[in-house]
Amino acid sequence: MQRRKIFLLLIISCYTLISGSFANGLQISSVAYNNSAATITFTISWQNSWSVNNGPNNYDAVWVFIKRQGCGTANGLWSHALLSTTSNAHSAAAVSGSTLLTVDAVADGMGVFIRRLTYGNGNINSHTITLQLSGTYNPSVLNPSATDNFKAIGIEMVYVPQSSFYAGDGRPNNTSNFNAGTSNPVLINSTIQSNGLGNASNYCSNSSYGCPNSLPSSFPLGYNGFYCMKYEITQQQIVDFLNTLTYVQQAKKLSAWGSSRLPNATNQYFDNNQYFMSVYTSVAGASNYQPAIFTTGHPYLPEGFISWQDLSSYLDWAGLRPMTEFEFEKACRGSLNPVSLEYPWGNTLITDFVGTYNNQGYLQQFNNAQYDTSQYIYNNEVFEGVCNSYISAGWGWQPFRPGFAATAYTTRSQAAATYYGIMEMGGNMYEQCIGGAGYDYSGFTNVNGNGLLTATGLASVPGWPTDGGANSGTILRGGSGWSGGTNCCGNSSYYSTEVQTSDRTYYAGTTKNISLNASGGKQASVGGRGVRTF
Repeated sequence: MQRRKIFLLLIISCYTLISGSFANGLQISSVAYNNSAATITFTISWQNSWSVNNGPNNYDAVWVFIKRQGCGTANGLWSHALLSTTSNAHSAAAVSGSTLLTVDAVADGMGVFIRRLTYGNGNINSHTITLQLSGTYNPSVLNPSATDNFKAIGIEMVYVPQSSFYAGDGRPNNTSNFNAGTSNPVLINSTIQSNGLGNASNYCSNSSYGCPNSLPSSFPLGYNGFYCMKYEITQQQIVDFLNTLTYVQQAKKLSAWGSSRLPNATNQYFDNNQYFMSVYTSVAGASNYQPAIFTTGHPYLPEGFISWQDLSSYLDWAGLRPMTEFEFEKACRGSLNPVSLEYPWGNTLITDFVGTYNNQGYLQQFNNAQYDTSQYIYNNEVFEGVCNSYISAGWGWQPFRPGFAATAYTTRSQAAATYYGIMEMGGNMYEQCIGGAGYDYSGFTNVNGNGLLTATGLASVPGWPTDGGANSGTILRGGSGWSGGTNCCGNSSYYSTEVQTSDRTYYAGTTKNISLNASGGKQASVGGRGVRTF
């Protein structure tokens, strides 16, 4: 009788489910599968796109990948559907008739980049995209059929072009920062990338502040071009991730909080259901054969409580990879000369949040917000480098919704944007990077995730650190809303140095991003984002 029950549940789940995704202004919808042509077609639109041939000389794009659930596959397993590695095999057509987008294939077939075809800026209206499946899947156990379930998932990215840059900002106190013996920043150029950076004494004032082994040319130092996520990982993106895992993999994610938190009941939280972070099971799973279904009440807010294992498994699943702390500084500073004690928006100015807002977690979050006179509000987005105060606004800490605030009338500082237009790299949520001291991460390369998670849902890419914590090869950069202790900006005369681009307060690692155990971990202010080498 039990075997028959399992069979019926699997048959019910085999009705074709074709779904897209949304995140902030990105919309992927009307997803359709053509079995005879082996193609996936959908419409895509997003806000605040650009391609410029001056200044940063870069553009934004959407990384799109496909997940497929074979109806005849055991345990409802979702596989990563690899795509054609030939760009011409894919197509993009504007609904209005003129093609404005192009589709760039990648060598490993893990997805495609969709971007503007010509220079310009503004919103991207609905386009029809057709992607060619390659017929290969990770994992390869998929038993495909015409009625399989599909998910088309998109992540907004920003291209960081190849160029020299400085690591370190020449700050007076250089005890743990990227400085070569004195207060001089370290120039990362083509020669350094080709030869490797070498021993930690070449980039830190003391070798104990860097990698214990020499960093070779295969280590991503930031000179070569890469894509970086435009925004921090949101709660909806975590929901998309969890809803393609097996029951056992979901259980691993939840059990970090204790053995009693399992996906076999509703209202089981991936996070701790605090500070407007509420990713939880809305439909209970059943051990060994039926995964739970997750949802969130605040899809547009960034997700916190992300351990290193959570981040690395998400990035592996999405075909991305962790960024190194050198790439973090490149993404913030670009090719400009460093400014001592600068923030990711390029200067030493920072502004406190002084008002209130409503609609937490929704696109209209900042509708009724009030800020000081040095700030601006445009299209419901926050301007200026806000490190997100805890007390002074009188409402208690919670993360700000990721969003793009730059326009033709704003400066980089007013938009709180990095040199390349990447958002929220300072404050809000900690960024998790490869780096620090006390752990040999010299074997880390620019190899991207391949979608092959372990049976318990962990990343399986060689060379990636396995967990956060002290001497782990992981480092928190960019600060958070809690930087500086009880608050970041509650005292207008004090702002934490953690938010500054070159700060390496956590060079020795920290329990803030370790999987929860007796020593703590999975803290609300820790988020993350990924990068991809193309």
